[in-house]
Amino acid sequence: MKKIYRYLLMTVLALCLSIPALAAEAASITLLPLINNVQGDELANQIYYKSAIASINSKKGFMIVENDKLTAAIDAAKIGNQVPDRATLAKIAKDGGVDIVIAMQIDVLDDKVLDSSNERELQLELDGKAVAYNKVTGEFYSHRIYDDKKIPEMLSARWDWTHEELGRNVSREIDRILKVKKIRFDAPKMSKL
Repeated sequence: MKKIYRYLLMTVLALCLSIPALAAEAASITLLPLINNVQGDELANQIYYKSAIASINSKKGFMIVENDKLTAAIDAAKIGNQVPDRATLAKIAKDGGVDIVIAMQIDVLDDKVLDSSNERELQLELDGKAVAYNKVTGEFYSHRIYDDKKIPEMLSARWDWTHEELGRNVSREIDRILKVKKIRFDAPKMSKL
């Protein structure tokens, strides 16, 4: 008899714990193709998709969607060489049946050598724009992507620094769009006596 009550209790407990999981649904996201205004840089498109997909997949509660209905909605929007406005993104979200639409544009992606008395440095030249529309909340996100980081030139000899920084900036914009906050553990501040 105790076993029957134990199995009944375990069944009810399992049911109660699974009900909230059934109610939670992942937010659907679509990534519009990168608007790449940098002439001759096809690698930027690959870096954009790789970084954006990795950033979205690393977060719980979000799912990337791609289907024929969504492709038709994107094609109907006729996006040129500028990021779409709020109304266009809202129409894509509605017609495509997704919760969040993300678009990015890159206008400048290069590095230049800076000569100084100490050592040669490379300065990144990255300029663009990121926009997103959240159909659930009605929020529109628009932010300029800009980076002018400097590093010693000898450190960039073995890898593609400009594209790595592009990927880092894409991930940072995805985090901002999805409002993911990293927890910082700072040491408690000591008061002066």
